[in-house]
Order: sequence, then C-alpha cells, then structure tokens
Amino acid sequence: MTLMPWRWLVAMAAGLGGCAYSPPAPFIAIGNEKAVSINWENSTLGPDGALKAAEKHCAKYGLEAELSAQVSRFEVTYRCV
Repeated sequence: MTLMPWRWLVAMAAGLGGCAYSPPAPFIAIGNEKAVSINWENSTLGPDGALKAAEKHCAKYGLEAELSAQVSRFEVTYRCV
C-alpha cells in the first residue's frame, strides 16, 4: 500500500516537468529574393532572432540580410543584398 502514493507522486512530477518549457513561437517571415519582412510579436526571441530569421531567408538566395526599416514595434524589414 505504501508504494502506490510514491508512484503517483513520480507520475505527477514527470507530467508537470513538461509544462516548465514551451518553445518560442515562430517568426512570421514574408518576402522574396529582394526583401523580407519579419514580425516577432508572438515570439520570445526578439529582434536578434528576427535578424537570424532574415539571414536564413536571404541565404536561400545566396544573399545576406541588410536592415531596411523598422515598420512597427515588432516588425522590421530587411533587404537581401
């Protein structure tokens, strides 16, 4: 009878462990081979992550990302050069 409460506690602890971390939300990246707009409003990665997302987008075309304009608090555009 004494083993059952311990098993229950272990199961509950394991179940709650998954709630401690939630991955960052993805960026919204809209663009083509000339420019990309990155919105990070729902992401925890912020503007540094937005730059990395822009670099990844431009790299698909063999280009690098260059800051173009800050559109709003959570959105920025980059040129692919």
